[in-house]
Amino acid sequence: MQPYFYSVSEFIAMGTHGVFVWSCWAITVGMMLIFIWYSRKQRQALIKQLTIQQARQAQRSSAANKSSAV
Repeated sequence: MQPYFYSVSEFIAMGTHGVFVWSCWAITVGMMLIFIWYSRKQRQALIKQLTIQQARQAQRSSAANKSSAV
């Protein structure tokens, strides 16, 4: 069995296709990292929004209980 690439520089160059191959890899990894970052940011915003909504509902229910008790 013969190795396809005999050195690291040949592996990086991949014949004449190295620029295309490595740029595709970079774009793919970059997009995945951006997607992970965006998803985490959206999750934090949703948790914050739900916390505010729960606080408002608690205020409304306590205000309604006070007005019905009077």
